[in-house]
Amino acid sequence: MTLIPNTPTTIGSWALLIAKAIESYGLDSKKIFSQAHIDLDAIQNNPDVRLPVKQMAVLWQLAVLETKDECFALRLTQFFQPNTYSAVGLSFASSRTIMEGFEHSLRYFKMTTDAAEHRLEKINDTVILHIDIPPENEPVAVEAIEAFMSTLISLSRVMTTQEFSPLEVSFKHDKSAFVKEYQEFFNCPVLFNQTGHKIIYSLADLERPQMLANPSLAKTLERWIDEHLKHFSQDLVSTKVKAYILDNMLKDEIEIENIASFLALGLRTLQRKLKAEGQSFNEILDECRHHMAEKLLAEQRVPLIEISYMLGFSDQSGFTRAFRRWTKTSPKHYRNQHRQKLLQE
Repeated sequence: MTLIPNTPTTIGSWALLIAKAIESYGLDSKKIFSQAHIDLDAIQNNPDVRLPVKQMAVLWQLAVLETKDECFALRLTQFFQPNTYSAVGLSFASSRTIMEGFEHSLRYFKMTTDAAEHRLEKINDTVILHIDIPPENEPVAVEAIEAFMSTLISLSRVMTTQEFSPLEVSFKHDKSAFVKEYQEFFNCPVLFNQTGHKIIYSLADLERPQMLANPSLAKTLERWIDEHLKHFSQDLVSTKVKAYILDNMLKDEIEIENIASFLALGLRTLQRKLKAEGQSFNEILDECRHHMAEKLLAEQRVPLIEISYMLGFSDQSGFTRAFRRWTKTSPKHYRNQHRQKLLQE
C-alpha cells in the first residue's frame, strides 16, 4: 500500500467557536464558512468532525478579513469553554493542578489538532510549553496558534483564578503593532518575531491545587481519549479517497465514480462528505499527483514523459505546468536537486 501523505486536521468544535466569535460582530457566520467551503450545519450536527487544517487556515483568514480585527483570536476567548478541546479540555480542567493537566493531557492535544507538536521543558522554577509546527503541516494560520495559546490561558484561569498569568509569551510571527492588546490579555510580556511559539510559566503557579479537581473523571476521560485517538484520522472520508487514489493512480485511470463505488457511497453522498471536510475530489487528486510526482522524480531512471502519462497528464508540458504550480520549479530542476543531495550523502 502506498504511504498516505499527512493531512493534519482540527476538531470541528474549534470551527463552532470561530462561528460564535464571528457572529458577535453582527456578521453572518454561515456566509463566511461557505466562502471557505466549510459546511457549518454539518459541524453543528457533529462537532467532533475533523476538518483539514489547510481549510481552517482559509477560514481564519476570512474571519480576520471580514471582522477587520487583527486580534480576532483574543476576541474568540470570550466564548471559550473547556469542551472546545473536546474531552481533552474536560480532562485537563478536572486535574488537581495545571501541571498535572499538562502531564496527563499533553499527548492528547493532537485530538484537537494534529498540526502542532507540543512539549514541556522544565528549567529551574519555570516550565516552558513549546508549540512547534512541522514544515510539512503548513499552512497553519497564525490566528489558530494565537487562539490555542490564549484559550489555554483561559482554561488555566477557569481552574485557578482570573488573575492567573504566565511569565512570558512568544510568537514567531509579527503582530508587534498590537502588542498592547496581547499583553493586556496575557497579563505578561508578549514578544513577537521570536524563534518559536512558547509560553513560560512559573512552576509554583502550575502546581497550585485547584478546588474543583475531579481526578476520577480525568482518568475516565483519558481512557476514552486513548480509544478515540485510535480511530479519528482513519474516519476522514478524504483520507480514504486519498488512499484509493495513491494505491490505484499508477495502475488505472482515476474516476470519482469508481471511488464512490469502492467506498459503497453514492456519488452525491461522497461529494457531500468531502465538502463537509472542506475538500473536493479535484483538490485531493491534485495533492496526490503532487505527492506521487515527487516520489517518481526521486527515482532517477523513470523518464519525465513516462511520469507525465503515469500521473494522468496528456503530455509532458501539462505535467511541467502542474509541477511548477506545486513547487515553483520544473520537474527537471527538482530531479537534479535530488540527485545532488544523494551525491552529497
